[in-house]
Amino acid sequence: MNNGFIDYYKVLEIEFGSTIDDVKKAFRKLAKKYHPDVNNTNEKDFKLIIEAYKVLSDPIQKEEYDKVYIQEKLTPQNQETKLNLDESIKISKHRKINIIDHSRVEYKISLVNISRAGFDLSKGFKRKDFLEELGEDLVVYLTDKEVKEGAILSIKLPARSVCDVCLGQNRNCYRCDGSGYVNTIEELNIPIPPNTKHSQTIIVDLRNVKKHRSIKQFVLKELKIKIKWLSLES
Repeated sequence: MNNGFIDYYKVLEIEFGSTIDDVKKAFRKLAKKYHPDVNNTNEKDFKLIIEAYKVLSDPIQKEEYDKVYIQEKLTPQNQETKLNLDESIKISKHRKINIIDHSRVEYKISLVNISRAGFDLSKGFKRKDFLEELGEDLVVYLTDKEVKEGAILSIKLPARSVCDVCLGQNRNCYRCDGSGYVNTIEELNIPIPPNTKHSQTIIVDLRNVKKHRSIKQFVLKELKIKIKWLSLES
């Protein structure tokens, strides 16, 4: 990180992503308040306001500055954030829900297809063999509205569930071979918190998810979701 970085948006008291018109309005407002002719404020402070205005009011300079801003302010130093799924679900109930369109979800590997191909997910599937080199399990592209308000990601994951034939009570069951459990695909709704950063990775601990009574456990212990802002990727 560049220790000499100056947040010009903060200087002008506006939010990142503000338009050039917003920049001009903010500058006029601050000029009336802090101009040396009307205020005995520190001259250096007003020079900084002018400096911020010159950069953010010029389309080319603003575009270049925004790229640096993203690296300095929006990309967290700690790229990974653990998500308490149960707590997030409680929070999501108190706001209008945005549902993430599946066309904006990029699977690094199809967990559903692996399951349907006949892998013994409870024993033979090792997450590190397929996913760790990729860094994340899936990438989700959020709209500006979803970034601001949060959203729900609905995905299907492999799980071990109680046998639907013997209900886990017949050792001679043809369906589960007496184990009491079978491989299934279960839907999970994951709340993406508001104001998630661009390029941030959310780690969902699947071991702590409150499951339906028929599900013993999800095959994966955790799920890594890389967040991308659609506006910065197009």
